[in-house]
Amino acid sequence: MIGLILLPMSSAWAWGPLGHNILSEIADARLRPDVKTRIRENFNIKNLADVANWADRVKRKRSQGPWHYCNIAESERGYSRDRDCPDDACVVEKVRYFAGVLRQKNPRGKEGREALMYLVHFVGDIHQPLHLGNAGDRGGNAVELFFRGKATNLHALWDGGMIHLNGKSLLQYARHLNRRISPEDIENWTRLAVTGWANESRAFALDHAYLQGESAKGSLSKEYIEKSREIIDLRLSQAGVRLADLLNRIFE
Repeated sequence: MIGLILLPMSSAWAWGPLGHNILSEIADARLRPDVKTRIRENFNIKNLADVANWADRVKRKRSQGPWHYCNIAESERGYSRDRDCPDDACVVEKVRYFAGVLRQKNPRGKEGREALMYLVHFVGDIHQPLHLGNAGDRGGNAVELFFRGKATNLHALWDGGMIHLNGKSLLQYARHLNRRISPEDIENWTRLAVTGWANESRAFALDHAYLQGESAKGSLSKEYIEKSREIIDLRLSQAGVRLADLLNRIFE
């Protein structure tokens, strides 16, 4: 078991609840006005961030934990539905499914509201690299670490320890990331479909997240922490842009 560089509490926020809120704020700022109006009128949702974490709150009661990730065999670099998600109970297929519910039925009321809330959350989850982690260690959950003197694991670290807000509020940080997104970024990011999003996460997991880069003192290296934060910022930005693009196309 290795240790981690201890980071000040004020500089670290969770990818989980707050990460979902950040990417949802990015997406909300990029929704067309008519789409925002339709979402508000049909589903009584004024801001995507207000419902970004609902799927996490109900997953245990509804036994939906596997919907939030897709573990892949260690030797495989890409997602395969037949191999990795034959029962369609994984994050990749749930993004497709709930987008399809909104496209084909365009329901109002509870069905439509829940489909939208699931979709907002799962687009975020599919962009977290270790949600496409190795099946053998359960997406990094079996890779044990210490963080701030407490036992944790690699998946939990990526879920909850490395978003560096630099003193900004959540909304300020979302706006900061949003301003850095170029038209070229949007064009490139929106070319890929859902499987492409999953394969990006898989590549980041294998090529960086699992390569923990211990320093001489047994802690994660400064370079690993800095690179991880860059990747997390990128994935939050990509998730926000893609969520907005998906909703704009669904409701056009």
